[in-house]
Amino acid sequence: MRKPTGMDDRPEQLRPAIIKGVGVTETERYLANLAEKSFLNLWSYPSPYRDQKIGGNGAGDGKELCDLLVVCGDHIIIFSEKNIEWPNGDLNVAWGRWVKRAVVAAAKQAKGAERWIDEHPTRIFLDRDCKNSFPIDLPEPRKRKFHHVIVARGASDQCKKYLEAHSGSLLIQPSLKGDMNCLNDPSMIVPFAIGDVNPDGSYVHVLDDVSLDIVMQELDTIRDFTDYLRKKEEFVRSGRLKLAHGEENLLAYYATRINDDGDHDFVADDASSTISIAREYYQNWVSNPQYIAKKKADRVSYVWDKFITLFTEHMLDGTSITLDDHKFELRKNERGVRYMALETRFKRRSHGEAIIGALERGTSEDAFFRMMLSPASTKDNETAFFIMMFKYQDWMEGKGGYEQYRRKRTERAMIYAQGVLERYPHLSRIVGISREPPKQGKGVSEDLIYGEQADWTDDERRQIKEDCKKLGVLQGPLKMQHVAGDEYPELNQIVIERPDARKMAIPNRKQRRIQAAMTRAKRKT
Repeated sequence: MRKPTGMDDRPEQLRPAIIKGVGVTETERYLANLAEKSFLNLWSYPSPYRDQKIGGNGAGDGKELCDLLVVCGDHIIIFSEKNIEWPNGDLNVAWGRWVKRAVVAAAKQAKGAERWIDEHPTRIFLDRDCKNSFPIDLPEPRKRKFHHVIVARGASDQCKKYLEAHSGSLLIQPSLKGDMNCLNDPSMIVPFAIGDVNPDGSYVHVLDDVSLDIVMQELDTIRDFTDYLRKKEEFVRSGRLKLAHGEENLLAYYATRINDDGDHDFVADDASSTISIAREYYQNWVSNPQYIAKKKADRVSYVWDKFITLFTEHMLDGTSITLDDHKFELRKNERGVRYMALETRFKRRSHGEAIIGALERGTSEDAFFRMMLSPASTKDNETAFFIMMFKYQDWMEGKGGYEQYRRKRTERAMIYAQGVLERYPHLSRIVGISREPPKQGKGVSEDLIYGEQADWTDDERRQIKEDCKKLGVLQGPLKMQHVAGDEYPELNQIVIERPDARKMAIPNRKQRRIQAAMTRAKRKT
């Protein structure tokens, strides 16, 4: 977006840019680009280093920690990527060798990375010389949730040859634990099947040439991705999964089922029996008209992503502008956009619609405020978001110009933020965006507002209410509009013809709740 005329561009406002790695090999660079699209740029770091020097004598360059490190909120995702050519020889022997090189070696790297992060959290760097520290805060040790993701390339073509009518994605067979994934006795090996590689530690998720793109593109937010990893780990280690014909089919099973809390999960009609997930599940899912309607409905959600990157690009480039009495600190400023990034794709859909509506209203009003708030009675209600439009008018040119306008705009947004927090004590925090309406013809800037709940004193509460009254904001009951919708929009008519394949009907929200209630009833009997 074009910078407004008269905006402060003093050199002292600028800071050194954050220079991230890009990955060493072509496949590592591909993984880095894919991760940045899914997890966005402020939380995704290819090829970070630890300052444990090569050779152990303090000389030389730092040692690579992992191939990709994603940190957001309480989550730390460690990616280790191996592109191993298929070995020659007997199938079982070749499979055992490939697993040791592509999976076991990568899992060892991920395990070492987790140990280093736990023991030396301040000794992680973005460069081989270990001069540029990891730029954002790691979660507190007691809150950290580690996820190990292995990207194992090189076996998909052989897998398709061995398994008839198969995509080439590795089978998931939980009964294979630890060394059973790569036994020295070739006669005992199960080719192209991966189980629980590290049963006594953090679960190792193994993606391959086929499943990597599918999983990262279908679960393209940090929250959606980590929710899936966590529930998959619980499901695989529960003993309820017998076999899944590839990660993509496991994902499709998860994406079309809902638990008692209304979240996607690996629920079954009969919780007492084991589950086998067929190879056509993913294709049935993505060819369903409701899936296609979901993808269309999701388009507006990427408006939310765009607003996140408007801030994070400036943060990384060192070009974020602050007011005179404010100091920019990346570790603190990251918090606001972090909570935006932790929203699911489905929630971003309504957030995107709210932003578009606010931009349209802002063109016809001098000031406009719209808030996205979950009631106290609902889950995931700790964070509220708002967008505030405040028009830059001609008469302001003689009253301090754009810098004074921007200061008043920020003050107005902060009064809104404090007023909302004081009014709704169930909130832990609020994140806001303030800016001009579009189409003013003078450029535009955005400010990020972040506020946390406090134990307000009586005097502070009186001051907040007085500030709100002076501006004429948050007076009386707010006009609330309930946001409803189905992740998979209902269609007037659905016709699915798929000879020789199991038909899939994606339930709507009401049907999924009925399904969950029936499952609870069966458990009680």
